[in-house]
Amino acid sequence: MRVVDDDAAFDLYLAARAGAVDCTDAFDLATAVLESAPADRDALELASLAVECAPSSRPRMAELAVAVLATAGFEPGFAEEPQWLARLEDAMRQVNRDLAESGLPRGCRLRLRDGNAHAESWDGHTGTAQGIYPSSGAGQVSALTAVAEDVQDAVMHTIWSAWPVCPAHQLGTHARPHDEAAVWWCTGNGGHVVTPIGEWRDR
Repeated sequence: MRVVDDDAAFDLYLAARAGAVDCTDAFDLATAVLESAPADRDALELASLAVECAPSSRPRMAELAVAVLATAGFEPGFAEEPQWLARLEDAMRQVNRDLAESGLPRGCRLRLRDGNAHAESWDGHTGTAQGIYPSSGAGQVSALTAVAEDVQDAVMHTIWSAWPVCPAHQLGTHARPHDEAAVWWCTGNGGHVVTPIGEWRDR
């Protein structure tokens, strides 16, 4: 449901993140969403607070504005959340440690294209077609998992072989979240953690 234009959403998102939402802008956003979803609780509360426009309500209005923008179809990117890109870049450094430890000659890098980040191997192969969505950088585990998945795809297109491979079962592993960590997971023997991503050790 896209009910607000990108420029207005961009400005309102930045204001909300700074805790300085304009009451009129907040009311306009809420009513735009309520036209399509009249029972939306966040939009209803935002509209009510915007009408009152009490200084004490500003933190709650900012919180609600971010939620209502998501309902309205606005997805923040790296321009709005530069720390997400920084977290993905840090994740790439950790995945590159696994590449080096597993004996591959060079690491991968991130390229930005069409609003997303893309893993690119040393010979120019890229990962999945959609790449890595900015929101993957919102948390450390999601960043590591998303970057590892995209690197894995790029690397396997480069070496035409599974990577990384579980030393116990000789099966290709998969990046996944597990117990609040991002890990390389093997499906052998019922499934098990091989190692946390970024901590691969040549065995």
